[in-house]
Amino acid sequence: MQNVKFVRWVALLAFGEGWHNNHHAFEYSARHGLEWWQLDMTWYVVRFLQAVGLATEVKLPTESQKQRMAFSSDTITT
Repeated sequence: MQNVKFVRWVALLAFGEGWHNNHHAFEYSARHGLEWWQLDMTWYVVRFLQAVGLATEVKLPTESQKQRMAFSSDTITT
């Protein structure tokens, strides 16, 4: 995740799609912006739907999964 280039202005205009590489790292995740500073408007919609009971079984990567992915991407440098 750390070696990937994210486009912040695309994330703002495209409701979080600027963090799309996070989706490739964690395909099952409902949230593309995995860090607190990564704005992901789609995630806020999913959270709202979850709060009103329309979205269930929402999946996110655990902290240990994110750390493992960060470690593996650090070891795969070109």
